[in-house]
Amino acid sequence: MTEVLWNKLTAEAATLGQSKSFWEVTGISFDTRKINKGDLFIALPGKRDGHDFVKAAFDYGAAAAMVTKIPKGLNENDNLLVVDDVMKALVRMAKTARNESKAIFIGITGTSGKTSTKDMGGLVFNRYGKTHLSEKSYNNILGCSLTLATIPKDTEYALVEIGTNSLGEIEELSHIVKPDHIIITDVSIGHIEGLKSLDNIVEEKASICSGQKQKGTAIIPSGIEKFSQLKAKVEAFGPNLISVGEDEVSDVRISDTEVLNNAITSKILDLKQNLWNISLKTAGKHYMKNAAALLALVFSLKLNPSKAIFALESWSPLAGRGQVLEIEVKHSNYKISIYLIDESYNANPGSVKSSLETLASIYSYRKSKYKYNRRIAVLGDMLELGFFEVEEHVNISRFARLDKIDKIYCVGSRMRKLYDVLPSLKQGFWTETAEEMQHILVNKLKDGDIVMIKGSFSIGMNTIVNKLKNT
Repeated sequence: MTEVLWNKLTAEAATLGQSKSFWEVTGISFDTRKINKGDLFIALPGKRDGHDFVKAAFDYGAAAAMVTKIPKGLNENDNLLVVDDVMKALVRMAKTARNESKAIFIGITGTSGKTSTKDMGGLVFNRYGKTHLSEKSYNNILGCSLTLATIPKDTEYALVEIGTNSLGEIEELSHIVKPDHIIITDVSIGHIEGLKSLDNIVEEKASICSGQKQKGTAIIPSGIEKFSQLKAKVEAFGPNLISVGEDEVSDVRISDTEVLNNAITSKILDLKQNLWNISLKTAGKHYMKNAAALLALVFSLKLNPSKAIFALESWSPLAGRGQVLEIEVKHSNYKISIYLIDESYNANPGSVKSSLETLASIYSYRKSKYKYNRRIAVLGDMLELGFFEVEEHVNISRFARLDKIDKIYCVGSRMRKLYDVLPSLKQGFWTETAEEMQHILVNKLKDGDIVMIKGSFSIGMNTIVNKLKNT
């Protein structure tokens, strides 16, 4: 039986709202397309006012709805929780649930790697107890509030992804989540249009510790440009700090990393100088850093690392986040086989560099009718870079292992800046949109090609992935 999370009485107490009838709910949703039977539907304002969809939510199985006014077609005797402000009321529910929970809360932030680390962490901590985690990439005020407000009472570990695109956002969310422990996956250029500078990004990421409970652990990445600055700012908040990376100064060190086909192996040296072997089902070295950060927390909590390693070795990337597929692509009269690295979900300078490193490392040799497998990068615009927009796109041309990549195809006006400075032999093709590129690319590929697709979500690079999968 699904657990009741809220009822009329507990929700009224948390939100300061009122309801005329008694009800119980087992979940919370703001999207009628994703309503589960028994959910509380929250009628959020916006371009499409959630109040216009309350009746539909009930038709789809919602048990109650949180509103600021009685929607058309309903009356006060329906299961309506009337509040002063729906978003503020949801935050109050989140704070109440957080304060009442006995779980260990782990906050995760970073320029890149948040969602993958959270998903890995879900597998890891499920080995030690009931675990609750953020859905998808829900990491803003709405996402964090939903994560907290839907936490089951018997949860032992909760992983909450915390993101930002403006100064002060992470600090605000940290005081809502109140993490016992935190992981910062990466600090690099990303969302800089709102954050203005790399120094501000360091400040913003470090602020996840502002709401952290005392005597907690903070896991931070070594090997980043602003490591000393990040370390000083995190230490100022007072947690037990553990650095993770390949550098010798790292408290938990990654070494002997090898990529073989679409798997990666490393050795992890823990705080007590014990050496642990780990293998992941991906070719992306950055995923090993995420795994090592989780292991560092496991070491700190004095949990059995073997369970965590077993869980990590069962993990594989989701679509759009480094998934590697061998697919057949149909040309006019015949089919070819290619290897597709799907990194289409999002992009910033750091994650693009990591994806190019993956492309350069994967499949050192594969049999085909050609002498070797061509490596092809298909790159879409990186967004929210503000003043640094042109510089960061051009900087991709300086990637140290660009000689290992045969062709680069570019999508979008920003990526045109990169395309124009590439050596002519590296230039594949440029298009304004992903839709144009999907039709061109399919006819440019050869048997055995390794194709990596990367770009900011709104550029629609996933349409290219879908085209290749379904041609």
